[in-house]
Amino acid sequence: MAIFRTGRTIGSDRTPERAVLGDDGRWRLTWLPELPLTRDQAVAGLRLDEILSDPTLVDSRVAIAEAATCADRIGIIVEQAVIRLWKRTLTSLALCAVAMTRMGLKRAG
Repeated sequence: MAIFRTGRTIGSDRTPERAVLGDDGRWRLTWLPELPLTRDQAVAGLRLDEILSDPTLVDSRVAIAEAATCADRIGIIVEQAVIRLWKRTLTSLALCAVAMTRMGLKRAG
């Protein structure tokens, strides 16, 4: 995991999601924007995303326990995070399909 911070953004090298510092001094995750967070909570939210996005961790009890701890730090349960991140993935895929169609590209398969 490599979490990085630039001015008003916290990101990860393993996920496209970010945390952005708002004008109110609170951080907001791109996948959970309605929840204002501290910097430590924002990092926990990114780590949670990293864990849930890594298919090699699906059978790791240690990773699942860490995911639960990260979710608890930001005030949600793991299942909520899974649903939120899955919906963002589906939205991104749909937007890519629309863009490809508009550019005249065909879908593979």
